[in-house]
Amino acid sequence: MRRLLIVFLVALIFAVGFGKTKLRVCSWAGALEAELDQKILAEFMRTHPDIEVVYEPIPQNYYQKILTDIAAGTPPDVFLLDAEMVPRYSEEKLLLNLAPYLSRLAEERVSGTNLNEYFEVLVDIFRAGRSIYALPKDTSPVGVFYNKKLFDRFGVPYPPESGWTWKEFEETAAKLTKDTDGDGKVDVWAFSFPSWVGVAVPLLWAGGGEVFSPDFTYTTGYLNSETNVKTYSFFVDLFKKKYAPSPEEAAALGGASSLFFTGRIGMVITGRWFWLSVKRQIEQGAPIDVGIAPIPHAPGFKNVTVTYASGWAVPANVADKRLAVELAAWLSSEYAQRERCLKGGLAISANKRIAEEQATLNKVDAVFIKMLSFARVPVGSQTKYYRPLFERTWAEAVDRILIKGVSVKEAFDWAAEEIDKAIKKGEWQ
Repeated sequence: MRRLLIVFLVALIFAVGFGKTKLRVCSWAGALEAELDQKILAEFMRTHPDIEVVYEPIPQNYYQKILTDIAAGTPPDVFLLDAEMVPRYSEEKLLLNLAPYLSRLAEERVSGTNLNEYFEVLVDIFRAGRSIYALPKDTSPVGVFYNKKLFDRFGVPYPPESGWTWKEFEETAAKLTKDTDGDGKVDVWAFSFPSWVGVAVPLLWAGGGEVFSPDFTYTTGYLNSETNVKTYSFFVDLFKKKYAPSPEEAAALGGASSLFFTGRIGMVITGRWFWLSVKRQIEQGAPIDVGIAPIPHAPGFKNVTVTYASGWAVPANVADKRLAVELAAWLSSEYAQRERCLKGGLAISANKRIAEEQATLNKVDAVFIKMLSFARVPVGSQTKYYRPLFERTWAEAVDRILIKGVSVKEAFDWAAEEIDKAIKKGEWQ
């Protein structure tokens, strides 16, 4: 019996001393991004031979799966978190505050732990007070994609990369909108109407407005302010002049992206993520050559935009917090940024040094990288009442304007009242 016990203890010591520590990483990545993530993790395992990392892409019901695992006490060690989920997850104390671990790891020069290596706006996206809840994977500012070939066809000057005003945008829109076959109907539209809240909010900022109170407890007086009504009415007026297709027209012709790829829309206001689709279409022979400009601003105001990001987070209830933070940092490290952004071209690097290299290789990326100097933190990363409450209510307000013909003032008043009623009840869904 004593001999068996000794054998068992020796086996146990051997297992503990020589077995690998297993970590688990979850993300919603598609095939291309998953391949890059696995390469990045393979390098981590090569330099950490005592660790095995299991990579788990979850294409459907991602957050439901993450929440279930956290609640069951079997959380992933690191998981990808959209910035607009940070307020809810941090409020429910599901996230580890990375800050104290990062400070200690940075002193040891562990890759990805020095916050000064990242663009400040991206760190701020995941910051709440003194807490840091994720490290930025990469980023996508919002700007104006325009088709140079269409501008050349109609002799329209390109938008300046340094910024432009509403007046200049309207003048460009008027020159681009054409009835090319003389049937009295528009065949080429200047731009795709900015109905999606993700691009509409920075347009309101560019007009000098805000959409929430500073403490994010109400929207009345902000979302429906005279400033915002004036700003959005400017774009609605351009829509009424037929410079943008109606939702029905765009849908009947395959959507705004399809119209841009076929040379029937000159400008699309969207994020850098659109570049991946544009590149694919150009490779397949689409009649487009793309330039990038900042979103237009009101007279007297400076350039402003938003930049979106997701980051690598660590659940609060992981077993080995220090090791999990080290792995999260590696996934955002300079090596990871180089593989994902410089070589992979998936997005703009969150690392300033890698972004500088990216700018020298790609003119499109160079313009987006300049935008990071005046980009703001998304509203959704600051309040849980943005997603889905604000997003859903905004969409209905825009439908009322474009489809039902309601005035911007009336639609914004309605939206502000609806959102504020929900906030008072603590309802965010």
